[in-house]
Amino acid sequence: MAEQSPELKTYYGNCHCGAFKFNVKLPELGSVMDCNCSICFRKGYVWVFPGAGCFTVEKGEGTLKDYEFAGKTMAHKFCPTCGTGVLGKRHGQPIGMDIGINARTIRDLDLWSLKSSTYDGKALEPAFTPHSFKGAEPTAEIENAKIYHGSCHCGNVTLALKTKGPLNEGHEHIQECNCSICTRNGTILTYPSSDQVSIHSATPTTPYIFGRAMQSHEFCPICGVSIYIRRLSITPEHFAKYSKRDQKAWEKGMPINLRCFEGVEWDKIEVKKGHWKDIEPKYEVQ
Repeated sequence: MAEQSPELKTYYGNCHCGAFKFNVKLPELGSVMDCNCSICFRKGYVWVFPGAGCFTVEKGEGTLKDYEFAGKTMAHKFCPTCGTGVLGKRHGQPIGMDIGINARTIRDLDLWSLKSSTYDGKALEPAFTPHSFKGAEPTAEIENAKIYHGSCHCGNVTLALKTKGPLNEGHEHIQECNCSICTRNGTILTYPSSDQVSIHSATPTTPYIFGRAMQSHEFCPICGVSIYIRRLSITPEHFAKYSKRDQKAWEKGMPINLRCFEGVEWDKIEVKKGHWKDIEPKYEVQ
């Protein structure tokens, strides 16, 4: 007797700003796949793979921007407005084997509860060559400092981060968050002051501002990698319960995506989990 195919469930997803919406039919999700290659790691992709005829665009056909590199076997598609990496389209593959969906874009999915398997894309040739930092070193005066360099994937944005020592010594808070934007961006953030960070952009990063307009999420307009969060001036109404000193500390901070940096001691670092998903005002798809 022929083996029955698993029952499919319809999931709905979107980029953060809602310019692109889709539905996808998949067996009920209990697991996803991550990849440690240079682009997937930077964007924090977690992959699911629908079969033929199981992916439908509901809004925004043709609006996503393509990013290709190296052998150009796959187009990484992201929203040029909010930076959300939505899917990958493999060239030269039959329908049903050509699309991978970033599960971060699926609504009402608790990624932290799912099992994850890792694909060793980092081992594939050609190996990624890190981009050299092109700017001035951070100005913070720190004794026995360590400097990490990094970049977006395409090299349009290069970065330097100065810390009190190796990150695994716990001098900096390191966190991933389940809020609507951090989930989609796949960021792992650390929270240095702005003088600990230096950013050089050949082409300016793209700002994405939403909700209470307290900060701008900056991403590379070429490869779509999330770079940092630019803190905006806040009003007393925004943070009425905080002192002026705390408000100034807010404005001087520069949360930055640690996924962009080379040489981070990931196997020795504790990445804390920030449960901000249900903080008011709650995210609503536009």
